[in-house]
This record gives sequence, structure tokens and C-alpha cells, in this order.
Amino acid sequence: MILQASNDEQLSVDAPQGGHAVILLHGLCGSALELGSVQKALRNNGFSVFTPSIPDYSADALTRPEVTPDWRDWCAYVEDEVARLRTEFDSVSICGLSMGATLALALAARNPALSSIVLLSPVLYYDGWSVPWYHGLLGVVCRLGFRDWTYKECDPYGIKNIAMRKRVANALKKDGVAAVGAAELPARQLLAAQRLMRHVRTHLRRVRSRTLVIHSVDDETASPRSAEAIMARIGAQSRRVIWLGDCYHIITVDNEREIVTNEAAQFLKRDGAGGRELPRAPRLVKLPLKDRRHAQSAAA
Repeated sequence: MILQASNDEQLSVDAPQGGHAVILLHGLCGSALELGSVQKALRNNGFSVFTPSIPDYSADALTRPEVTPDWRDWCAYVEDEVARLRTEFDSVSICGLSMGATLALALAARNPALSSIVLLSPVLYYDGWSVPWYHGLLGVVCRLGFRDWTYKECDPYGIKNIAMRKRVANALKKDGVAAVGAAELPARQLLAAQRLMRHVRTHLRRVRSRTLVIHSVDDETASPRSAEAIMARIGAQSRRVIWLGDCYHIITVDNEREIVTNEAAQFLKRDGAGGRELPRAPRLVKLPLKDRRHAQSAAA
């Protein structure tokens, strides 16, 4: 694990958690199962935790394959939740996984009231080593009118741990859903997600909330490029990235899940009273990372 900090915060400071709400956002067409033990850990640390089911984004989207979603509706739904919680709590943070992390970035760019965001395996580009070459043609195919198809999840299912991967494969085969999300992703949801990613890439400078990014250097869905772009371009004065080396995309249930859970909880605990003045971040020192896509291709 490599910890790269962008400011000189005292890591031993415990901020009070009273009156702090955390919204957990799972991945595309997924459920709260994907967040593993994060929800329980946050509650044990005194946070009020909320896991909204977003229409045409969460697992319910699989029951309405004919609907073409709009990512702006996803944002509006969560923004309403943030506004509601702001009337009940002193501060509100968002912790998102995969596309949920990308959605958190979009919300932070639009809503300065967010105290902080935790981004677990954020996706700004579908460029991991397991993503098929034809994935980039999704927009073309959809514009031609072919939208009634699904992308089937396959091995390694975002998980490096072999035993866990077998359990996930069995669950997907039996129930169509598991801790990694749904067995299939509708093309309409994927197209909306691509538009969301494009929007976020062009508005990163508007993100001012304190930010923690946790990303695997072996992520098979989104390479380190996504996390690096976030760290380099967001406007937040306080931002930190943690690189993991022994897991794939679904870091909340893989080999280093304890690190993910503990770091997310500790980061939010240090948030204290939302909106306090923060020191300006010095220039980031970029750490060289090994992109494993070529190595994986060679091994195949």
C-alpha cells in the first residue's frame, strides 16, 4: 500500500462524528452488497449511513430494460437526498464505489455543501486490462439504434481472491446478482455511464470537497489513469490517494478490503465539523505506477 498525501494534516486527530451523515453509492446496476463491511464500519464509528436505491441506476434498472436513463436524473436523485440530510445533520459526505465514485464526483462538482467524498475504484475511463477492445464502440452501436442488449460480466468479476471469485461466480449464476453487482449490464445504462464519465472529466476542477481516492494498480476495469487524473485535476485543497497492490476493481470485498474499510472510516472521522478551513495543498508528487494491462495480455 502506498499512501500519497497532498497536505500536512495531523493523521492522529479524531474529529467528532456527531451530526455527520454519509451516503453510500454502489456501482452501476448494483446494490449495497458491493460496499462490503464499509457500511457497518461507518455506523460503528458513529456515522448515520444512507444507501439510496437510485431509479434506473441501481439493481431495479434490470427490471426496466426498455428505459433509457439520463445520468442527470441520477445526480438529481442523490442531490435531493443531500439537501434533505443537510437539514438534519451538520455535514454530509459521500462514499462511492466504481461508477458510484464517478457519480460522487459529479455531485461534488455541482454541490459545494458536500463535506468530503471517498472514491473507491473511481471510473473515468473504461481502460482496464480486462475491458474488451470493442467497448469503445458502444456509443456508435447505440446511435445506430442497437440498444436492447446487455454486457455480460465475466471472470475475474473484479476480484483477485480466487475463493471469493468462485463464490461470486456461483451467486451470479444462481441469482443474477452478487457482491460485485449484476451478472449483466444493459447497454442503455452503460451509455448513460459513459456520458457521466465524460461530464466528470471536464468538470474535475469544480470539485472542492475533501477527497480520498483508493484504487488498485491492478484494476481490470479502470486503470490507474482514472485515479491519477482525479488527483491531478480536482480543485480540492485536501486530497489523498491510496494505491492497493493485491486486489482488482471491487476493492471492498477483495484481498485488501480491511485496508479499504479502515482508511475510509478514518478519513471520514478526521472530517470533523464539515466546512472548516483547510491548508492549501502543495504540488503533488506523482508516483510511478506499473500498468499491468500489457503484462496480462502477454500472459494470455
